Amino acid sequence: MEERAWRKSSDSWPKPSGVFAHPSDIGVKIVSLLAGGILVAGTPSAAVGRVPGATAFKVCAGAGPYWPTETLALEGGSAWVACKEQARVIRLNTKNRKVVSLRLGGQVLAVAAGYGFIWAVDTGSTLYRIKPSTARVTKRIALSAAAPYNVWIGGGSVWVAEDQGARVIRVAPATGRIQARLRVGDGPADMVFSDTSAWVINHRDRRLFRINLATNASSEVLTVPGDAPERMARLSGSLWITGRGTDLVQVDEQTSDVKRTIEIGAGGIDLVAAAGALWVPVRSAAVDVTGFPTMEVLRRVDASTGQVTTVATAGGRVDVHGLQARGGFLWVADNRSGFVYRLST
Repeated sequence: MEERAWRKSSDSWPKPSGVFAHPSDIGVKIVSLLAGGILVAGTPSAAVGRVPGATAFKVCAGAGPYWPTETLALEGGSAWVACKEQARVIRLNTKNRKVVSLRLGGQVLAVAAGYGFIWAVDTGSTLYRIKPSTARVTKRIALSAAAPYNVWIGGGSVWVAEDQGARVIRVAPATGRIQARLRVGDGPADMVFSDTSAWVINHRDRRLFRINLATNASSEVLTVPGDAPERMARLSGSLWITGRGTDLVQVDEQTSDVKRTIEIGAGGIDLVAAAGALWVPVRSAAVDVTGFPTMEVLRRVDASTGQVTTVATAGGRVDVHGLQARGGFLWVADNRSGFVYRLST
């Protein structure tokens, strides 16, 4: 698999860590993941040992040379995984390991769960609404986005990043109608939500924006310290931000002031809030400068005290393409090797 470090500039897409180039620039080879629609995943191989203490589930491999960053969604007793190179999403039953595969119209960049559906966006700028129980597409929504990227759920809507347009697109889940295209900074990479506001972090210009969910008005509130802040979580009245060359930055969501910066290592790949703590896969210093999503250690940061502990050290190469927490477990998708890992929180 071809890999490369990203040049951080404003005239080529995409830029820093974890963001992939648009398939129209690189050529796309669609390969078949499954011969039929359903299979039972086999016993995990030696790759199980790459995350000590984790249960491993075999899923699709092949993140591609330009990897996605939100390939995992949880719904009911299933994990949904975006299989970018195979132009599919799969539904993994985490109890019996059965997998149902659904082919979509283009390379699948991201999945999310919300409002009773699974949502997936592909490189052709189509947003798919999928019924979880049947794994069938119930609606296709043409976004007309310039380089769609991630998809998020919150504020009563589904949101998609428009990377080259420096915007986020707000979609009504019931009708599929595009409600707004909101201008934010250069490189919208992640969103979090409260009852009245949404926040967008931009990985290129490092600016944090707040969106008023009632009016769709967006405003810049902060330039985040670090090289490429790109992942964000909300916990205990604060926004927590990390990324390439960026420690864990705590921002007060009311005042937009930086409250503290917590040393976690070279830089975080992703983060999620669970059990009163932040869980952060962290790169080594050597990997961090490249921006590759390869985890050296998994850290737990207590949100109250700021205490940092190491939960697991990778026993081999583990790339983090998706991260979720639910029901007392942390879930990590490695779409390069083709595994989803489950750890207790």
